Amino acid sequence: MNTELARQKVSRRSFLIASGATVAGLALAACAPAPAAQSPSAQAPAPGGPAKTVVRAHMVQKQDVSDWIQMGLTQDIDGFVSNNPDIDLQLETVPGWTAEYIPKILSFAAAGTLGDLVWYPPRHRSHIAWGISYGIVTDMAPLAEAAGYDFLANFYPGAVEVNSYEGKTFWMSYISEPIVPVIAYNKTKVEALGIGEPSDDWTFAELADWAQAGTNADHFGYYRADRGGSFGGAPYLRQWGVEPTSADGTRATFMDTPDEFIASLKFNYDLMNTWKVSPSPAAGAINAPELFGGQKVLAVDIWPFRIQIYPATFTDFEIGFVLTPVVNRGDARRSMLNEHVFGITTASKNPDKAFKALTWFCGKEMNVQALVQGQKGPIARADVWADERIYESAPTYRKLKPIMDNIEPDYLVANFRGEEFDQAYQQAYDLLELGELQPQAAAEQIQMLCQEVLDKEPA
Repeated sequence: MNTELARQKVSRRSFLIASGATVAGLALAACAPAPAAQSPSAQAPAPGGPAKTVVRAHMVQKQDVSDWIQMGLTQDIDGFVSNNPDIDLQLETVPGWTAEYIPKILSFAAAGTLGDLVWYPPRHRSHIAWGISYGIVTDMAPLAEAAGYDFLANFYPGAVEVNSYEGKTFWMSYISEPIVPVIAYNKTKVEALGIGEPSDDWTFAELADWAQAGTNADHFGYYRADRGGSFGGAPYLRQWGVEPTSADGTRATFMDTPDEFIASLKFNYDLMNTWKVSPSPAAGAINAPELFGGQKVLAVDIWPFRIQIYPATFTDFEIGFVLTPVVNRGDARRSMLNEHVFGITTASKNPDKAFKALTWFCGKEMNVQALVQGQKGPIARADVWADERIYESAPTYRKLKPIMDNIEPDYLVANFRGEEFDQAYQQAYDLLELGELQPQAAAEQIQMLCQEVLDKEPA
């Protein structure tokens, strides 16, 4: 690894306390347009050169979103800049997260000043409302057909399914990864303790036994960390045989499998309140990266983007990675897709060129380089997961390939109140971890609260 690349990877420390999964509700507020970040392609054409078409792309100002796309322009990855001298791609960034970004985009739409491309981090298909209810993004199928672009030839079926609705494809995957599929563990301390390293085929019961052996006065054995709630914890629930909603997204189905749901909650309850192998929120807010980096917990569940960040940041000890457990040995491994997506706006004056820029954002080489350079999470493209360069850069990704080959889409919240659904779940789940609700009572509360959200009018 060269010095510059190492610097870039270590610079991502700002991500350590961001889960990548917390999304604020849709607020409607008027905001002034953000200044555009001019790319190298935004220079005036040389005399006699081709006329440039401006393509405006709205997105959050974030390392793995705007910063990486700008780096791709600067490096001219896959020759996008040199091969498209007629496109002036302008990145219009919004600092903050969805609480700042979404009102700004809605205000642009209301004022008639919306650009060509918009970013969105969907939650239980909340992004579909931007196509069918708000009219912000357009069906890309006609653009793809005109360009000879086949969605299923480029993306795994689960990623195409979750970005489509009623035969229309509104979004394209930019970051698309399995939700919290691995555990990071302190290999150095585990070896010193002599408790053995965790295995990819472990059950949750084996993880609990190991965590008890690794817990002492100095550190906890294990913390679920990023694997919490009904979004980060959805693959965990599916592993137990629990599906949060019905296929049509109108009914909460946690209690369709009551024994399994209660058992999944009891395991989490016991980690903190019975076995005491995990830190408890009763003692205050839990900063999992800080605890892990400070060697106060041996193992934590993580999002894929931490696979490269943690070893580059926590250099005092060696880190190992293992797949999250299953309920019974030999169980098929369950999953769920997490995405950041881009869509083409209904206001776009140049949708064909916007589509060309979008297929570059989400193309193979941009995403291979993103992983090799440690700048963003993976994408649901088979050709990226088949590229050996990503495994040379981060060997742990090889463990995730079989999961991505069979990635399951996010479940549906039919009224597009996905964030409210998660908040309702979290309301009771927090009380469970605090020890204030027993597993069965928590299960009943979660079912009731989440159904109340599903019964509301569409967002």
